[in-house]
Amino acid sequence: MPYSTTWSTDGVAWRYWGRVTGEELLQSNREVYGDARFRGIRYQIVDLMNVDRFDVSSYDMAVLAKMDHAAARVTPSVRVAVAAASDLIRMLSIYYEAESADSPWEHHIFESLSEAQMWAMSSR
Repeated sequence: MPYSTTWSTDGVAWRYWGRVTGEELLQSNREVYGDARFRGIRYQIVDLMNVDRFDVSSYDMAVLAKMDHAAARVTPSVRVAVAAASDLIRMLSIYYEAESADSPWEHHIFESLSEAQMWAMSSR
């Protein structure tokens, strides 16, 4: 699988690379939401900087938004920071934001991983 998941005390970070599919994106989220540590997180960092091909549809992003909305009932104060160099990934992330308009989670897209980390780890 072209991703890794790293847990910290108060957050989780995914790093994706190569070719990423919608199913892989959804599976990585399912793994985190099924983990007992999820209840204590304050942020998620999604590093998509090294993705060569993003085979993710708007439908996949809508499903992801619904999954996150359900997860927000358990953990309502989460910042989701996406680091992406690709215009396509940023466009799909904006679509995710629109689908998540009623979520309590904050979501922001960055052009660098360091900016995403800084924002995600800062207090709300």
